[in-house]
Amino acid sequence: MASPISPSGSTKRQSRNISHPLPRRSTRGPLDAVDDPLASPLRSPSPASTIDAPVVGLEPQTPEPILQVSQSVDVDLRFLKDPSSYHQLSTEDIPVGFLESEHQPPQDTPLEELLKNGHFRRAAGTALIAFARCHAEDAVRIFQLLYVRLACLVLISRADLAAVEAASLTDFLARSAPGAETVTPLIPWELRILLVRLQSIAAADGGRRGIIALYALSAEVRAHITDAKAAEDDEDVAIWAARLRDLGFRIADTLVEMGELETATRHLDTLRDPNGDELAYRKALLRLRIGDVSGAQQSMSKMDAGVRKDSLIALLAAANGDTSKAVEHWRSLCEQHPEDSSLASNLAVGLLYICKFTEARTVFEELATRSPAFQGLLFNIGTIYELCSERTQQLKSNLAQNMSNKTPATASGGWERANFEFKL
Repeated sequence: MASPISPSGSTKRQSRNISHPLPRRSTRGPLDAVDDPLASPLRSPSPASTIDAPVVGLEPQTPEPILQVSQSVDVDLRFLKDPSSYHQLSTEDIPVGFLESEHQPPQDTPLEELLKNGHFRRAAGTALIAFARCHAEDAVRIFQLLYVRLACLVLISRADLAAVEAASLTDFLARSAPGAETVTPLIPWELRILLVRLQSIAAADGGRRGIIALYALSAEVRAHITDAKAAEDDEDVAIWAARLRDLGFRIADTLVEMGELETATRHLDTLRDPNGDELAYRKALLRLRIGDVSGAQQSMSKMDAGVRKDSLIALLAAANGDTSKAVEHWRSLCEQHPEDSSLASNLAVGLLYICKFTEARTVFEELATRSPAFQGLLFNIGTIYELCSERTQQLKSNLAQNMSNKTPATASGGWERANFEFKL
């Protein structure tokens, strides 16, 4: 059976949840997968179809989407356009309800429309077709489309394929090949961050390579901040300062994934954050995870009043073994914030811990009806069905069908889901 369900901290990023058993990961919109403070390593569960075959031909089949004005530079990127580096996406691991749904977009749907409606598997394929049509010198557009392709693969839980497809570019940059210095400034910042993430997935070093890459990016960002200050460009300073802050949090995330929880705690203590609530919240969650309840309370005391602080109070009660008190607190928070799916999910998990299986199932199913179907919710409902019914497969299939009837949206990894998310 699957691993036990456990409560998690709540965030306000409701429209961006991409979660594991219980919600713990989010995305910042359709193209930027970003980890929550205590996220586990980004990995692709094993779907029904194993290894996807490389694309033999990349003949265009849909109109080329326009994301931004193209720009040609004196850089030859033919090495990125090798068809054998890319993969076809199988539909064998997609429930029939999604494949036969009236919500499936037409074959000629533009890329922008696919992204807008959360059809990320189809968007990954359309981006690849447009990518194949680009001239090798059109670096700006190539990198735009490559980012869309890789980000969409991550969002549909195929980060394993994304890591393989990104290898040619990451290897090119890592070995400082001729032209690399010219290419690097053309790569969008979001793609550079994603490449570091995918590098970590592919590396068998426990995450050390990712930490080194993040620190290298941090040094580069500090240099940009220095230059921007010298030029008295306040807007540029703000942009690079925000990126430096983000990198600091990503380093903490990576340390947590490596199991270096104490190191991650010390690292967070070195960060400075103009929005003290965010840093205090992350510190409290991490200290709860390592069992430092008093430290978590100290971090929580530095936060302003709000739903996140209230959710930490419930987590503290659970950490102290008073699950019934935590359940009542989550129930009260759910009444005050009915739109917050993480609160309802934690309430259902708390009910499981005090053996109220029927009520927990009701909370989970109601949440699935009114909220976007994030991965942790589907996993937990599947686990409830395994615990409470002998018709497990039928109930899971019905759940998949119900999710396929929902209106497509970008939240929680998009509309289309895979079999493994329903534990099918």
